[in-house]
Amino acid sequence: MLAVETLPVRHGDGDAFDIRRFDSVATVLRCPDGHEHLLLSDGVHHLQMEVTAGSLLDGPVRFRYELSGFKHIEAKTLTLRRLMLLRRLGRFPSGLYPPERRARRWAMALQAYDAVQAGATHRKIAVALFGEKVVKEDWCGRSDYLRLRVQRLLRMADKLVNGGYRDLLR
Repeated sequence: MLAVETLPVRHGDGDAFDIRRFDSVATVLRCPDGHEHLLLSDGVHHLQMEVTAGSLLDGPVRFRYELSGFKHIEAKTLTLRRLMLLRRLGRFPSGLYPPERRARRWAMALQAYDAVQAGATHRKIAVALFGEKVVKEDWCGRSDYLRLRVQRLLRMADKLVNGGYRDLLR
């Protein structure tokens, strides 16, 4: 997460960030320790920052970015690039939000989990996920690939449901 300090600015400062400009996508959480967390999200794209000094709520501010070390620098600079383009364009830059390659598999795993929790058999899960035709042709075929695929999805779902989802948030 990108950490910033906010500094007061003069009226008309070209480097100012005004939270009011982003009312429709901004959420600010003020913590008891005085830090603020800013979430800018349109429901699909998001970026998150921690305000370690000052406040976004005091009007337009200038950011002082806290960048140091190498461990998380790529993620922080990506957040900074997204913020710069959001401010300039007034919308999230889709080119800086590549689709998550594993999202479809995660969704299928959770669908399989929901189905098994509702009492569905592995075969019924396969039908729901891959279609009646595929299951009819391959379920009892020469290979167990379809059964094994359902089993792998269910193992993945168990991991996600039992805390593995936290790894997706990093």
